[in-house]
Amino acid sequence: MRHSIERKILVPFLIIVLLPIFIIGAVSMWSSYQSEKQLKQATAQEQLISLNRYADKLDERVQNGSMSEEDAKSLIKIMINETKGLYIEEEDGTLSSEGEVVQPNEIDWYNGEANSNLWTENTVLTEQLEQWNWTLYHPLTFSFYSGSLPNIQKYTLLISIFTGVIAVQFTILLSYHLSKPIKNLAAFCKRIALGEREDDLHMKENRKDEIGVLSTSLKEMVQTLDERNVQIEKIKKLNETILDSVHVGIVLVIEGASSVYNEAAQTMMKEDLLLRERFEKLTIHETKKRSEEIWDHKRHEEKVFYAVSYKVLNTTEKQRSIITFEDITHRRKLEQRVERMSRLASLGEMASGIAHEIRNPLAGIKTTTELLTRRLELSEDQLALTENMMLDIDRVNKIITNILQFSRPMDTNPSVIHVDDTFHSLVLLMQTMASEKNVTLEIERNEDEIIVDRDHLRQILLNLILNGINAMPDGGKLTLSSYRSGANVTMTVSDNGVGMEDSVMEKIFDPFFTTRSEGTGLGLSIVHQLVVQNNGEMDVRSTLGKGATFFITFPTRKGEV
Repeated sequence: MRHSIERKILVPFLIIVLLPIFIIGAVSMWSSYQSEKQLKQATAQEQLISLNRYADKLDERVQNGSMSEEDAKSLIKIMINETKGLYIEEEDGTLSSEGEVVQPNEIDWYNGEANSNLWTENTVLTEQLEQWNWTLYHPLTFSFYSGSLPNIQKYTLLISIFTGVIAVQFTILLSYHLSKPIKNLAAFCKRIALGEREDDLHMKENRKDEIGVLSTSLKEMVQTLDERNVQIEKIKKLNETILDSVHVGIVLVIEGASSVYNEAAQTMMKEDLLLRERFEKLTIHETKKRSEEIWDHKRHEEKVFYAVSYKVLNTTEKQRSIITFEDITHRRKLEQRVERMSRLASLGEMASGIAHEIRNPLAGIKTTTELLTRRLELSEDQLALTENMMLDIDRVNKIITNILQFSRPMDTNPSVIHVDDTFHSLVLLMQTMASEKNVTLEIERNEDEIIVDRDHLRQILLNLILNGINAMPDGGKLTLSSYRSGANVTMTVSDNGVGMEDSVMEKIFDPFFTTRSEGTGLGLSIVHQLVVQNNGEMDVRSTLGKGATFFITFPTRKGEV
């Protein structure tokens, strides 16, 4: 690894250890080099001075006549030629070395072309033999690569190399022992970060230094974190269990991220796709504008209601909102049923009083009209008017009778009824009227039984069949069916007629509400009253232009609504 702790420890240590060794070796080599240089220069200079002295003695002998000049020059040349590396330039310009003539243009130092560099140094020592006008040259070259210098410093070099190798080995071992516990700590922390759990940290327990303290503290910290993670996980599972156990849907809306749903919310949204679409379009900014509201829409041709509340969470992180919603369709239906029953009870009491007050005078009017018709000689036009008056009186009397029937509690005589038999008898009864209006009556047999008053059941179904036939002016199909739901049986009367709007469905069970000019508006009110008095429930679903379906639920032998 390029950023390994072992390398970060090893490299500085090697530099610290090896640098003094290199410096000592370099200084030793430099000192030996300078000593060798001075020695060579002194030796060469001594040779030149010795030759000059010898030349002086030879010249004295020439001067006192004991030796000729030629013999003196021959003797000095012999000594010069025997000296290795020594050059002589005679007065005629002849240059020779070791008895051989040398061309001046072939010698670099003579022409000034021999230059010194970092590792090599050139110098020339000169001596004048003034007796014969000769010049002696002794060129010297000093270099670190010369063979004599390593020989002189070979022990120093060996000691430096040996010391450096030992220092490197000790440095490597030291860096390894220093970096190993740190690497173990780093590897342990990495495994913890990845979620892996190790039994123990590979570290000597008897370490008392900072690394030992760090490893002990790290293990204790990990154990504490594990214990807290277990507690947090338990709390998390408990919270999730609580959230998933409630029947209320909970949605966490997070700015710039996907929303989080509890189990109840997921179930409700899976069953109601329109509800999911509304929540998916809801943004965090819209949740700040409201605190609670009621959502309503249709699901499978049934109107459903949801109570939705909003709560903005004040956090320093991303903006979040908690949305809770509950399906209150059943509650709303119960409220509507209670409200309807209360309204029907009030209207029943009022209608009963009004009906009694109207029925008595109406009976007198009818009797008086019949008496006048028999006693007076009326024309044909007057008789026609009288007959119309009698028809209107009978119609009013019929309405009053229905009102009294509506306002008076009805006695029930429940018994076990075969639904299919009741359907069959009513279809036979209504077949002629249905055929005249081009309506087909169908029965889906399911062999179900219910506990209900037989006459009341026939009156309920007869009213619903008549309404269904009237809702199909251009003909169609009316279907009677039933299905079991737990301890209850639900009968359905379904047509594919004109259907109803939501505003109409909310009022169809209200007394005196009708969409037909010839109707009294009491038929469905009485039907609803009969269903309730037989411990039943009634509901309706309709779509404008697609027909309507009435649901009537009664208990079976095994239970009651």
